[in-house]
Amino acid sequence: MRNFVIALFALTLPATVHAQSSNNTPLNNGGDVVFFYSSPSSGFSSLAFPPDVNGDLYWRAHSGADMMNDVDALLGAAMEVDGYYESLFGTNWNTSPSFYVRSHGPALAGVNGNLEPAFFQLGLTTETVVLIGPSGFGNPCTIVGTLCSPSGGSCPAPGFVNGYAVDITLGATPGTGIVLPADGTSASDTATTYFVTGGMTSTGSLCGTGDYDLQDLHSTDETQADVLGNGFNPSGGFQAAAGGPTSESVASMASGHAAWRGNVTNVVADSGTGLGVEVGSNGGGAMNGRNLSVGGGVATLGVELRDFEAAGAPNLAVVGASLALIPGGFPALGGTLLVFPDGLFNSTSGIWQGLIGAATFTFTSEGAYQGAQLPVPPTAAGVTLHIQGAVVPLAGALVLDSTNAVSTTLLP
Repeated sequence: MRNFVIALFALTLPATVHAQSSNNTPLNNGGDVVFFYSSPSSGFSSLAFPPDVNGDLYWRAHSGADMMNDVDALLGAAMEVDGYYESLFGTNWNTSPSFYVRSHGPALAGVNGNLEPAFFQLGLTTETVVLIGPSGFGNPCTIVGTLCSPSGGSCPAPGFVNGYAVDITLGATPGTGIVLPADGTSASDTATTYFVTGGMTSTGSLCGTGDYDLQDLHSTDETQADVLGNGFNPSGGFQAAAGGPTSESVASMASGHAAWRGNVTNVVADSGTGLGVEVGSNGGGAMNGRNLSVGGGVATLGVELRDFEAAGAPNLAVVGASLALIPGGFPALGGTLLVFPDGLFNSTSGIWQGLIGAATFTFTSEGAYQGAQLPVPPTAAGVTLHIQGAVVPLAGALVLDSTNAVSTTLLP
């Protein structure tokens, strides 16, 4: 069964009015390039249902083991997508760009061991399809003239495209977003797929780059460890026309990402490669927080607990790392403990605690606690850390609001 959602989106940078999606899990260290696909692009329209699984597309994946592991008080073993933080660029602002159709659905292992959308192997089954359509955004040159060359003109400088950072909200109350399974097993492996709109061209028109709507802003310098051992990213990939799923480099990751209604834990790490602590395009961490090389002896690991709702009241965040999971979890003061409270958990949770405060990473208001970076010794290689947080109210009844459990694999 296929479902669809029509989304409402926020007018954003460089404009000033926006709505708010909740809690981001960027898993990238910032966008570097924006990708064109086929010209003319291969795919259906920006309001097509179902989308074209044989056209141009790209995806991001999360496994039950590394992120989709949560017990929500209202939804059970589930996590809810309630928005997106992404970019929308256009090459011809005589026509306002449209958002790509996207889907959320099951993921399976591909030939290279990385997760890919299950529809490549099974066809469309239980995916939820999100239709956003035309943005109505105007030419950024008319808002910030210096974005264009010459200043005040209609076209960006050669080699660049103009666009918007966008915060999209799907619904205001629990259950109005996209509810996905999150039982911590392979049954909860999921992929978010972006389907490139068909018929767009990358040559000609006013600015010489055709009429192409672009959403695939990509990070190309991720420092995650090669957990698959073949140079491929276990969590992302793309397809050009009907070429089939293509694994992308371990250093590559799409920067557009979902936001979650419930609070979430992000891992923030420094691989010791010279980039420092790698953070996402709107806070959070990068892919090295999922797979971290520690052999050089200089890696560090920290945490971020995102809880937009909790930022408006006095709350304490506590996050701990454990060597073991508790399958199905254990009830604890209204929350669910998903990681075993071993010695490592006791020591790290004593360090990773503090107030959740209002934060602005780019331009939207967020709620976050950011924990200290801790050194990770080379002897930890081969260990998988299981990390979970909880929000403790400092006024009223003592009812914990626990986050999902995330995993970080430590490699040489």
